[in-house]
Amino acid sequence: MDELTILRLVAIKGRVTADAVAGSLGADAAQVQAQLDDHTERGLFKNTPMGYRITPVGRERCTELVVSERQDANAAAVAEIYEAFTEHNTELKEIVTDWQTRGPDQPNDHTDAAYDAEVLRRLLGLHRQVLPLVERICSAAPRLTHYRTRLAKAADAVAAGDNNYVSKPILDSYHTVWFELHEDLIGLAGLTRAGEAEAGRGA
Repeated sequence: MDELTILRLVAIKGRVTADAVAGSLGADAAQVQAQLDDHTERGLFKNTPMGYRITPVGRERCTELVVSERQDANAAAVAEIYEAFTEHNTELKEIVTDWQTRGPDQPNDHTDAAYDAEVLRRLLGLHRQVLPLVERICSAAPRLTHYRTRLAKAADAVAAGDNNYVSKPILDSYHTVWFELHEDLIGLAGLTRAGEAEAGRGA
């Protein structure tokens, strides 16, 4: 895998194990471990008891590579893709909120099967709707192709009845992967998370 892919994944996840990196990227575990070790020796990562995290040196290198990627991309296409993504992002946030709550200050205890089934139907419907956009993302920035696989795996898990893959943060759940894709698109578009939050377009 290329250097930017692993740098961005570790940067976005915060702390991550070698197995988690391999799982997210669909890569060989031994190859991932070797790359993590190499990046640690170069000072780009630090190996902690909680997993690998990016260092200030690694973050600087990551920023440099993202800028280079942005310069090589079609700026107009990226801007159009990002605008389309934010429209779907609004719907995704509503779905996740409805999955987690039943109203203000009322957590969803998941005892109403019909309610949950309707929320899951909306999530899987959204996934089908975004597939063409995901293909456009992969074409505009091939590095992001792993998100296509990860979103599909999460959607398949939900469809198979594993509701942990809706929004559980410690898994590559649909919401987790979506959030990470959003982060990558923000970087590719030359925006910032803080700026997007101020504009009401946070995750």
